[in-house]
Amino acid sequence: MAAVRQNAEGETVRVVRPMNDHGAMTVEVEERNATRHVVEYATPELESTLRALPAGTSIPLVLEPLGVRANAWRAVEIRTPRPA
Repeated sequence: MAAVRQNAEGETVRVVRPMNDHGAMTVEVEERNATRHVVEYATPELESTLRALPAGTSIPLVLEPLGVRANAWRAVEIRTPRPA
């Protein structure tokens, strides 16, 4: 099975479940229809920004996996999409 790697360019994700009291949120990678459970944040500022997002919000986000077996992810940064 291939390892999942961080996408340094970011991917557009849609907030499925906003951040809960424990700091976890569920997002869906729009292009792949893949669910990610975000449980860590690179900075307190990023966590605060993502905490404010309601369900249905789409945002370009760089994520990296936190382990090889669990579907737990760290939000690294918000990226501005590059023009095509």
